[in-house]
Amino acid sequence: MEKKNGLCPSVNNFTTETTSNSHRSFVMPPIESSDGPWGGYYENSRLYHSYNKGKYLMPCDEDEQDRLDIYHKLLLLARRGALHTFPFTAPYDEGMGPLILDWGTGTGIWAIEMADKYLAAHAKVFGLDLALTQPPNIPSNLTFLQGDIDSSWDNLGKDRWDLIHIRMLNGGVSYWQNIYEKVYSHLKPEHGRLEHTEIDLTPRCNDGSLPASSALHYWNRQISEASKMAGRSLAYNGETELMLIQCGYVDIQEQIIETPLNPWPTAAHAKELGKWYNLGLMQGLQALSMAPLTRMMGWSVDEVNKLCNEVRKEISCNQYHVYHNM
Repeated sequence: MEKKNGLCPSVNNFTTETTSNSHRSFVMPPIESSDGPWGGYYENSRLYHSYNKGKYLMPCDEDEQDRLDIYHKLLLLARRGALHTFPFTAPYDEGMGPLILDWGTGTGIWAIEMADKYLAAHAKVFGLDLALTQPPNIPSNLTFLQGDIDSSWDNLGKDRWDLIHIRMLNGGVSYWQNIYEKVYSHLKPEHGRLEHTEIDLTPRCNDGSLPASSALHYWNRQISEASKMAGRSLAYNGETELMLIQCGYVDIQEQIIETPLNPWPTAAHAKELGKWYNLGLMQGLQALSMAPLTRMMGWSVDEVNKLCNEVRKEISCNQYHVYHNM
């Protein structure tokens, strides 16, 4: 199977009826929450969204927003600057363009860049997330909405979207096949595509330089187990292709990009990837670890921080030739 950007199933939907190219407005049901900024609450010094309090594992504070922007740079670098993989091929009426949905938009940086890129092409871009943390000054063809990916998509319009974009939502989804089914029913027939990117957190080391007893291996096992217990696994799902096939997708393509945990490679591009990924991991280890380990495993904050510090030391050591698959 040909590989495209991480876990990036690129989808042509050939089985549903063709609909018109007209755009429409979308209104998501309101998310009721009252505590703190964006309806958040503090837990172990991190700010979390209070919608379905305790359900979601990742914080939504400024540190997490910084991490998401670092990962955006990393993902762009890994893809040689490409915001998406395939061109828009649907015929559009005059003055109309592609309809693009970014689920789990985070800081909105990908959606903003897509809206800027396709403004002249009359694209309409919508970014959805639990937390409305996006900047106020955005392109005129971009709209941010508050929504939960696990809730109903009925207000988004079926058979309508040219591109639905999802990335880095492992740990935020309880049942991926249900999400893929929703995406499938909302993509434009014959032309709609899903692009999905995740990072497999399994440490890989081809030369054996990372000991099996490393803190990094231990950390991965612990957060994988804890997030699984929480019903929102951070681990890569090896049955993704099968789920997509079962949902009816065709033309499924996947590309695996080896992403070094620090700049240990000699090749310039891989070394640059390692620099950015190390920056993102150093920033994000606590965010990935705190809620799963304290809520599900009963760890103390000090125990979580101690493990994170041990992992930071290892991933900053160039003698360990470790990478993750994107």
